[in-house]
Amino acid sequence: MKNVVSKLFQLRKALDECEKEFGLNNYSEVERAVFSFVTANVNSTITSIKNEPYFSKYSLSTIKRAVLFLTSNGVIKSEQSLVDKREMILTVPN
Repeated sequence: MKNVVSKLFQLRKALDECEKEFGLNNYSEVERAVFSFVTANVNSTITSIKNEPYFSKYSLSTIKRAVLFLTSNGVIKSEQSLVDKREMILTVPN
């Protein structure tokens, strides 16, 4: 058990260092999680974020606020979908 807990702490430290490299260390947990989701998934939308089981602990309003914060700060960008004009596709700027 102690070995498993030690590995968990090592993973937390590694995650913390990666988030610092991206400049995310001052962001909230949900903002960091949304950024990670958008970078890992093509054609991300607020709906796809909300449908991911990891985000079930967050309300739709909280996710929308995190997306607004990240887009306002230029960390991610939002563009209208060419397929469904109601959807906004979230991506990481080049």
